[in-house]
Amino acid sequence: MSDLQSPARELPRNLMLGIAFGQGIALFLLWRALDNQVWPSQTPAVNFPLWTLALAWPVLMLLSLETGNLRRCLKAVSLFTAVLVLLAIYIGWQATPHGEFPIESLLFVSAVTGAIACFKGLMYCQRWIGQTPPSYEHLFRYSWRNFLVFALANLLTVGVSLILFLTGALFSQIGIDFFRDLFREDWFLFPVLAVAFGLGVLIFRRLVPVIDTITALLEGLMRLLLPLIAAVVVAFLGALPFTGLEPLWDTGSGTALLLWLNAFGLFFVNAVYQTGRNLPYPALFHRLLSPAIALLPVVSVLALYGLYLRIDEYGLTVARCWALTVFAILALFSGGYAWSIVRKRADWPLHLGRVNRVMGWVVLGVMLLVNSPLLDFRSISLASQLARVEAGEIELRDFDFHFAKHELARPGYLEMQALIERFKDSDPGLVQSIREPVRRMPGWEKRHDDVWERMVYRPEPFEAPAGLHEAIWRSRPGLPESHEDFVLIRIDLDNDGLPEYVLLAKERGYPGVDGWRYSRDGDAWTGKPLYLPGGVPEDIDLTVTFRNAEIETVDPRFRNLKIGELEFRGGH
Repeated sequence: MSDLQSPARELPRNLMLGIAFGQGIALFLLWRALDNQVWPSQTPAVNFPLWTLALAWPVLMLLSLETGNLRRCLKAVSLFTAVLVLLAIYIGWQATPHGEFPIESLLFVSAVTGAIACFKGLMYCQRWIGQTPPSYEHLFRYSWRNFLVFALANLLTVGVSLILFLTGALFSQIGIDFFRDLFREDWFLFPVLAVAFGLGVLIFRRLVPVIDTITALLEGLMRLLLPLIAAVVVAFLGALPFTGLEPLWDTGSGTALLLWLNAFGLFFVNAVYQTGRNLPYPALFHRLLSPAIALLPVVSVLALYGLYLRIDEYGLTVARCWALTVFAILALFSGGYAWSIVRKRADWPLHLGRVNRVMGWVVLGVMLLVNSPLLDFRSISLASQLARVEAGEIELRDFDFHFAKHELARPGYLEMQALIERFKDSDPGLVQSIREPVRRMPGWEKRHDDVWERMVYRPEPFEAPAGLHEAIWRSRPGLPESHEDFVLIRIDLDNDGLPEYVLLAKERGYPGVDGWRYSRDGDAWTGKPLYLPGGVPEDIDLTVTFRNAEIETVDPRFRNLKIGELEFRGGH
């Protein structure tokens, strides 16, 4: 009986539950440090590796550990975790200095790539620990078992947390708040839920036949979906000669859709054909399906063309670097399958494992490299965007500083600080744009220009002063989508001899109006909202009023009251 067909080996229950409890304590301590803003939470280069260690090592041990393999399990899991910790140190350094820029995107990418790396690395660790043959059959089965055990253990953990919440709520209803308060305490929840997860892993790892049955059920469902995906690929590619590619690129999401289509197709092929020893379909249907699978590289090429158009026009960003990476992985997968189909014809599934074994290492390597200085998409993107400025393709004032601040972590922060230091005396408006950047969505430039082309200037035409445009977009980035009928009024509202600027706009689709007052504060601009008590009367035509009605100032009914250093504003 092969290792895959044999029942699960005996699991060291006490050791596994001890590891889970230790993980809960470690996570609790790290959470407390983060919640109280004390060391090491303020030092990302230390905090990130500790979180990585507390999350990865116990979970990998729980999924790999069996009675009799403790030493090999410790070696494999500890070595792999050490690699993750080293990469986490670099990611933590990328988040330094702490608190100076958002790190949500940095954390998200590192968490997702780290999870994928753990998923792939765990299979190879388990194969080495169990000393099983390096066959794709073992890797395939390990992947499904690990995924389902992990998912079901998390489901059990969620169930335990819901029961705790329900118990606390029920007792609270009859005047006993002890359980509600207890179940909200982090020192209680972290260890209990960690042990619940460990217990779930222990239970479901013992249910190998059940896990394999669920796997077979999922594979059966995908066997029904693969022909549908193949039909979509054939129909889509067949329609392109008649429609052209322009409608696809005009959507702004054509490349992403192509990549998803390719990914789904490859996933279903892997799940359905597995090792390729037993055909999942009748021979004739299999022969009809094979050419459709061989067309997947064409989808990859189309996605690459769409990426080329965007990169050629707008340069590299982190998202486009990722799109190129995903394209390369999918193209290698689909190209390998297509080459097998061309060479081996109907017998191509027998060579599926060879392609997947090689690509498994490629995926693992990429997931690790993108968290290292060897393949840092943030530095690559920054260099690409700055090259566009140096080449004169865009002005520095039109640089997407919001993207640099929110997506490029430390490289973007250092570059923006250098620009602030460079222009702090010569161009205060640019410095303010760097410090308070506006988010630029796709098509932002066109919508920006459309608003100013449609703007009505009152009481007579004038040229907006430097910096006002940027101030408006900083305070109202979604203005083009949410409003219409724009009017900019130049008027002295505070009788200081200097004009203020009032922007009025009608809410799109609603009988409402919004106003914003902008004034210069030294070299910078400040914006404040204006309010219309009582709303817009029903008999008022806002468009006519904005363009033609008389403009005047009205003193408030109540003046401000000042007593000592305290100034109370009236009801205006």
